[in-house]
Amino acid sequence: MKMQDDKFFKTTDIGLAAFLLTEGIELSGINKDSTNRGTFLFPNIEKCVRLATIFTQMEAKVEPVKFQTSIKQLKHLLYLGS
Repeated sequence: MKMQDDKFFKTTDIGLAAFLLTEGIELSGINKDSTNRGTFLFPNIEKCVRLATIFTQMEAKVEPVKFQTSIKQLKHLLYLGS
């Protein structure tokens, strides 16, 4: 799925993507390259940038089961149709 880059917050980090999902940010899509490496796309809003900063500074707090469920969901979507 190809989407315009300037409209989305992008990450290849599945942990960050799972964190964004856990925080209620809706996944807009996944772009896959020829090696099936996925880039997760989220609406390009200030909240994504703020949450990414919290995540990278290791200040994120999540409910563990919800986070694990988000990782499983992303893996399923990433490998769907591979």
